[in-house]
Amino acid sequence: MQRFENRLERMDDIERKLAQYPSGLSISYFARLYRVNRSTIYRDFSALERRGVGLIQDGRRWKLDHRRMLYATRFTPYELVSLYLAARLLARYSDEANPHIVKALEKLADALLAHSPLVSRHITQSAELVGDRPVRPEYVHAFETLTQAWLLSRKARVIYQGFHDQQATERLVSPYVIEPSGLGYSSYVIGYDDLRSAVRTFKLERIQSAQLTDELFLRPDDFDPYRLFASAWGIIWSQDNHEEVRLHFSRRVTRRVKESVWHPSQVIEDLPDGSCLFTVHLGSLTEITPWIRQWGADVEALAPPALRDELVVEARALATLYGIV
Repeated sequence: MQRFENRLERMDDIERKLAQYPSGLSISYFARLYRVNRSTIYRDFSALERRGVGLIQDGRRWKLDHRRMLYATRFTPYELVSLYLAARLLARYSDEANPHIVKALEKLADALLAHSPLVSRHITQSAELVGDRPVRPEYVHAFETLTQAWLLSRKARVIYQGFHDQQATERLVSPYVIEPSGLGYSSYVIGYDDLRSAVRTFKLERIQSAQLTDELFLRPDDFDPYRLFASAWGIIWSQDNHEEVRLHFSRRVTRRVKESVWHPSQVIEDLPDGSCLFTVHLGSLTEITPWIRQWGADVEALAPPALRDELVVEARALATLYGIV
């Protein structure tokens, strides 16, 4: 059962649920959901149509008429600013020019113009910033092809240049999810790789060419990307290997470290001298290492030993580079 403060909130929820279920929902469903009479729901439907919501009756089910209207959205000031922040992140998450991002931001700006000209103008400026970047056609084509493959559940044949590979290889990929990452301002495709016979992560920017195939795939029911990402600092995850990373931060930066939730597994222990001990559990150390470097001498890696050894070797190399030793 759902309860609302007033009829308008209930009507908004009806519209939202009809948008979520394109096959339609019955009057009886809403009456049971809100614990009201069917006649109350009929009156709500009539009021929705008067305010411009297109409705179609199909047997016992009611649907939104997308030929007459788009799902009507109304935003609070806080929701508007939330959309603006999301748009800004969308504009910044990739250093590649993507005309589809430009169009999406322009349409969002147009849709929000009546709600807030100020927010609309800022989103338009974000679209212009993305549009000013030079376009790399092979990236745009890879983005389009992998998007179609993901949405249509069809395999894509790609030529992929891995970071550590000497030569590009041909892969047949079943895209399970497309995920952006703020680390490196990149986008990634996670899916089954026929060549490796395993689920792999592919950086979109490293795909040299892509072709949509007619071969369908089924995403496993137990595939949960968010469970996998729980072991990742950014995008690189592991189902088998989990490392405990322990870092000692100096008193000078402890307050800043404690201001953010850097990882879901983090535990921060205050120490008597004002410093802190920071612990996380990760499936890969690759992405956290650059983050550790940015703290300079204000952090000491205590574990695992391989991470500490890597940073010791780097520190010695820096000392040599700057003529200290």
